[in-house]
Amino acid sequence: MQDFQIPAMGRQTFSLIRILGYCSLILFLLDTCSIVLPPKFTDSVWELNTYGQIVERVPLLLFSFPFIFFGEYSARVKWEQIATKIASWLTIGMAILFFLNIPLGIVNTFRVQDIRQGDVIAKAAQQNGPVQEVAERLSKAQSDSEIKNVLRSINPQQQAAVAQISNPQEVKKKILEEISTSITKTQAQADESKRLISSSIWKDTVKWSFGALLSGLFLLYIWMQSKWARVGIDY
Repeated sequence: MQDFQIPAMGRQTFSLIRILGYCSLILFLLDTCSIVLPPKFTDSVWELNTYGQIVERVPLLLFSFPFIFFGEYSARVKWEQIATKIASWLTIGMAILFFLNIPLGIVNTFRVQDIRQGDVIAKAAQQNGPVQEVAERLSKAQSDSEIKNVLRSINPQQQAAVAQISNPQEVKKKILEEISTSITKTQAQADESKRLISSSIWKDTVKWSFGALLSGLFLLYIWMQSKWARVGIDY
């Protein structure tokens, strides 16, 4: 057994700091399991949200390792020879996962953006569909009687009011203008929604990507600095 001098801080303080590190790491892993399970791989929305949730919780992970490795060999019990070695290898494994998830997150961002913008387009088309159909029918109606027939089909309960229309051509023109304005407004709202969706998704992705990059680099640094734990020592 090698004899290492215990600093004036005291064995109990060392133990408390390291226990805090182990607890923080365990809590992060439990939280990650609750996020990842059940897995829905190939689901771009799930993958992107999962990636973001894990990165959002990464400070707990990053704080745990310095506490675990605090003091290096000093005042460690026997079981920590295995625990610190596992923790050291865990840092490089997690660093690689963070690095690999950056390009995957960007790819999934494009996919999620297309999905959500597609939903907006479909909703706008659903809203505009009926009025566009009316506009097409009115455009094809040329005579006053044809226009009135279209108006009756649109408003079956307004038969008497339609019959009293004195200038169907003017009514037709007004309705087509209103439909055009409605369609333009709906399309403008859809375009704005698409823009906001894109902005929101990419803002989160940039934040998560930088978070993953910095976390990966920090974990890589910890792995390099914790070589002593991988080498092992008789406590």
